[in-house]
Formats: sequence, structure tokens, C-alpha cells
Amino acid sequence: MLSADVVVIGTGIAGCSAALAAAERGASVALLTRSSRPEESNTLYAQGGIVYTGPEDSPSLLTRDIISASAGTGSGQAARMLAEEGPGLVRELLIERLGVPFDRDPRTGELDLTREGAHSVRRVAHHRDYTGRVIERALVRTVLAEPSIQVLSGTDALELLVVEGRCAGVRALRGGREIVIGASATVLATGGLAALYEHTTNPPLATGDGIALALEAGASVGDLHYVQFHPTTLYVPGGDRFLISESLRGEGAVLRDSEGREFVRHPLGSLAPRDVLAREIWEMMRRTGESCAYLDVSHRPAGWLEERFPTIYERCRAAGIEVPVEPIPVVPAAHYSCGGVDTNVWGRTSLPGLWAAGEVARTGLHGANRLASTSLLEGLVFGWRAGLDATRRPQSPPASESLQGRERQTVNGHKPDRGELSAAWARLRRLMWERAGLARSGEGLRAGLAELDGIGAALDGEGGYEALRLRRALAVARSLLRSALADARSRGCHYRVDCEEAVLADISR
Repeated sequence: MLSADVVVIGTGIAGCSAALAAAERGASVALLTRSSRPEESNTLYAQGGIVYTGPEDSPSLLTRDIISASAGTGSGQAARMLAEEGPGLVRELLIERLGVPFDRDPRTGELDLTREGAHSVRRVAHHRDYTGRVIERALVRTVLAEPSIQVLSGTDALELLVVEGRCAGVRALRGGREIVIGASATVLATGGLAALYEHTTNPPLATGDGIALALEAGASVGDLHYVQFHPTTLYVPGGDRFLISESLRGEGAVLRDSEGREFVRHPLGSLAPRDVLAREIWEMMRRTGESCAYLDVSHRPAGWLEERFPTIYERCRAAGIEVPVEPIPVVPAAHYSCGGVDTNVWGRTSLPGLWAAGEVARTGLHGANRLASTSLLEGLVFGWRAGLDATRRPQSPPASESLQGRERQTVNGHKPDRGELSAAWARLRRLMWERAGLARSGEGLRAGLAELDGIGAALDGEGGYEALRLRRALAVARSLLRSALADARSRGCHYRVDCEEAVLADISR
């Protein structure tokens, strides 16, 4: 059995921030990631940037933009906290301490800030179109160099251990062997669930495992049905949905239909909130029979695009799209979970001893729709706060006797055929896209729940790690569909076609 003052599960921006904050307060930290590479996380793939602040900006203006983008449902307390603390933490930790190389104006040396959808001003700091990569690598270098942080790569959390009503650590799988890590405090920072969908911007492992762990341990979760669909992902028939950064629209790119017409009805046009744009694209495709929309980037020369957005430029060229002469074909795809494990603004969950931060958590910040580029800032700020709070009132670590025998080998037993598992995953992702995607209905959600029961029934008696992962995914999917079914009002990224009037009011805001 291992032990630490704090166990952090997840090595994205929220997990690394929590680990660093706890270590700064003198805590010993065990930092877990299921990947063999600590940097592998949703953070690594973030393109656009991180909300900072600009000369025309203020905390009150950022707070207003967050609440407005949330369809008016976001938490004012969480938004103000983010707006007041976020820019300072970006400066002190990312820029000054870690030296993250955000792009700068070559003439003035000041940060080159861009604007994204639903933002009032330019306030987004970036490094070309792979901002998450440079932030994540800087964070991982720092945690690996911190003596009080033990990074356990290739370690998958199987169960949150609860002793006398308190989270006392985690049971995990490492190198094919189950281990127990006892801790005074446990922080979930496992990311989101958008890879439960057939079409997604997320890496394959983003299937809501942290939410599943919290559900199994009895922690409260909320708003799982608020899944944001990014409006612009590259459409290549039969290909993956590669993200086309919102920053392109912040730099003047325009959404058009196949006839070259702008079709977005919102006053902000192509810079409308993501929920509005995703629905507008979906509605245009349904009305015209088109397979995609088009992002017109012809206002910029090829050299500028290649320099500012090299990843997108090369990906489009590899797909045979001659940008900027040709527009980029785009469609929406599942992108971000606005709900998650219920927490306060310090990351505390309803289960004593358990904190959550980043996309896995629900502080109420995003409400029914997330403002662009607040995800990295959310992970930074609330991860840091969770790490601090987890060490503020330390509990005695759990007695080793209370955790003895927790290596229960539940991943052993008969293992289902790999082909059958692959088919079950594909069936799950397809039904999530069809039943709980951009457009939902009570009838479709009920049918989706019945289909989930069928997939689950086929797993009865099956063992092994992969069967466990699928069971987790089914539990999260079931909670999401039930949440969507219970919410008969369309708002933000929850679009019920049997509640049309509310949707139209939302589009016009």
C-alpha cells in the first residue's frame, strides 16, 4: 500500500495545478495518470488559447461575458472568482514562473491577444494554434521536477475508497497489478466525457471516468446533459472531427453555406456563442440538405495562415483543401462537458475528503454553455484552489488496516471478446450522437436509455479492465440521458426539438 497527503487523479492543467498548489503548502502528492505519457490529456490538444486580460478588459466585463454565454444560467460567484483571480494566476504561474511562450507582438513585445466567440474584447493569450501543448508541457516539466510530487504514469483509478463516510484514497491498476493509495485528500481532475459521442474533438479516453468514480462513491453530480458541441470541426467524409479553432473566427473568418451566403441569424454573426452557432449550422444543414457548412478564410493570405495557424493549415492541405482559396468544410462535434461532479468554488464535493477541478467538476461557472477559452483558465484557477484547500485542514491519513484487502482484483475474470467490446463501444457512441446530440427529444432520450440497458445486459458476468471501462461509460451515459430527459426546457447547449419556442428565444439573444 502507498500513501500520500494528497492524491490527484489526472495530469491536465487542473491536475497539475492542484498538485503544484498542494506541494507548495508542504504536502506530499501522488499524481496519477492512466497514460504512459504524463502530458497526455485534453489540455494537450487545446488550440485557441487561455483567457487572460487586455487593455480594454476588466473582471466585471469578463464576468458579464461568461454569464451571457451561459444562456444566463452560470454562477455569478464562480464567474467573478475566475475573472478576478484568473489573469493574475496566468501571469504569475504560467508566464513568470513556467515561462510559457505565448505569442507576442514583434513591435511592442506585448502579448498578442485574440478575440473569440461571445467575447467583448481581445483577451485570449495563445501560442499559434497549439496553446494547450506548450502549457501542458511546461506544467509537466514542473511537476516532474518537484521532489514532493510522485508522478505515477500508467496508473488507472479503479475506485475511490470510502472509509466511514470519507474518501480515503484510491484503488488503482498499475502495471497489471491492483494497488491502494491511501490519502487524506483526493482530487479528481480527469477531464470530460465528449468521447462518449461518435463525433468528437476529444481524445478516445475522455469518456467520463472521473464522473463514474464519483457516482460509484456516492458524490453528487449535476448538469451532465449540458454537453457543448463545438460548431467548427473539419468535415472530411469518413475522417475524424479535427477541431478548427474559434480563433480563426476571432481573426475574421466567416461561416457560409454552399452558395457563399452568411446564414447565422445572431447579431454577433460568426462570433456568436458556440451553442447558437452549432444549432444554426445544424438547422442550415437540415433545411438545405447540405452535409456541412463552410468557413471562409479568404480574407487572409496563405503565409499568414500558415504562420498563425500551422496545425490547421497543414491538416487542411493534407485533406486536399487549398486554404485560403477554398473555404474549410465544417460541422459541429461533441466538445466539452459543462456539468460534472458538484463542487463549491474551492473544489469541495459532497463527499468529505474528495475534491474535483477542471472539466470533471461542476462549479456552475459555465451554466448551460461555456464561453470560449475559459476551459484552460478554469482548470488553472480551480485546480489551484482545490490543491490549496485540500491541504488547508488536513485530516489524519487513513489507518492502513482500514484499507487492507481493498485490492479486490475486480478487473480479473472472464474477458469478453475484443471485437464484441469494440462493437459495443461503437453502438454506445452512435446512440449518444443520435439520442443525446445536438437535437434531442423525449422520445429519443427514452429510446436511448432502453438501448443503453441492452448494451449493459450483454456485459453481465463479464470481467476484465476493458469491460470495467465500458460499464463506467454506460453509467455516465445513463446519468446524462436521464438528466436531459428531466429537463424539458431548451437552453444553452441542451436543445429539445419538442421545446422549439425556448430555443428560438435563445438564438435571438
